[in-house]
Amino acid sequence: MKKTLALALLLGAPLAAQSFEVGLFVGQQQYPSPHMDVAPGTTLKVEADNKTVVGARFGYSVVDFGPVLLQLTAGYQPESKSTLKATLAGTPMGEGELKQSHWSAGAMFNFKAVIAVGAGLEFRSESLKESGGDSTTYNRVWARVNAGYAFPTPLVKPFIGIEAAFPLSSKSNDFSGTAELLKSLAPKSQIGIYAGIRF
Repeated sequence: MKKTLALALLLGAPLAAQSFEVGLFVGQQQYPSPHMDVAPGTTLKVEADNKTVVGARFGYSVVDFGPVLLQLTAGYQPESKSTLKATLAGTPMGEGELKQSHWSAGAMFNFKAVIAVGAGLEFRSESLKESGGDSTTYNRVWARVNAGYAFPTPLVKPFIGIEAAFPLSSKSNDFSGTAELLKSLAPKSQIGIYAGIRF
């Protein structure tokens, strides 16, 4: 009897919650600066300037009970362009362009209070391209944390807050090939404002 009741609650939770979220992230995306020693005291360094990026996210609540909210999420960040600068021992060697976009899928746990806090994981498939035409795809898991406020309106609930995200793995200073260098240039963090509506 207990197993039957537990199974019914588990299967019924997604149908009972019926809570959707549509949100927009706007913030700064930071990049690492891979470097390689080509001779004693001589370092080759590649840097990408930080970029303001915009991304959209959709969420579906599978558990919405009291202060606890568990969501499945899907997101997309359109292509952003960042200037690449290469220097050798501090001397400029030229410029290029890094193009980056991603789609994501994950899960987010939220604790709803006056100031709601949340944490979650998402898989991101990141498309990385450079101006010369080379490209690669970098698949990795990111952690997300946020804090914000939801306005207690009757039909839809607007919300706004701050969010930070960090990859759980990264490639560093790999100049063995273009794909490896692009992955070494992949974003290392994001921080910004996340806002939207729940309905």
